[in-house]
Amino acid sequence: MRLPLTVLVFALFLLPLAAHAGSDHIITQKGKKFSPGEISIKAGDTVTFVNDDKTRQNVYSRTKGHKFKIKKQKPGDEDSITFDSASAIDVRCAIHPKMKLVINVSD
Repeated sequence: MRLPLTVLVFALFLLPLAAHAGSDHIITQKGKKFSPGEISIKAGDTVTFVNDDKTRQNVYSRTKGHKFKIKKQKPGDEDSITFDSASAIDVRCAIHPKMKLVINVSD
């Protein structure tokens, strides 16, 4: 059985994209803590911050090259950040300063 040329060309372009597609990771916020408190991911992966707490959260990072601020998350809100380059990223909550998370991103 012969594949049409368009299917073959399409597959050749999609295979490299699939090899580099990032994974999704979930960080929950509950009891004024991040869970887990540290994760290791690959460049291109996405982290979703889920507020499972009864209070608002304000997730941010000031790590050079990886600065972000989600702003105020209401209980039940979810926000995602994609990390494109290797680094150890410190994440905090502006409302609850004892909340700490480290995201280790590798190539």
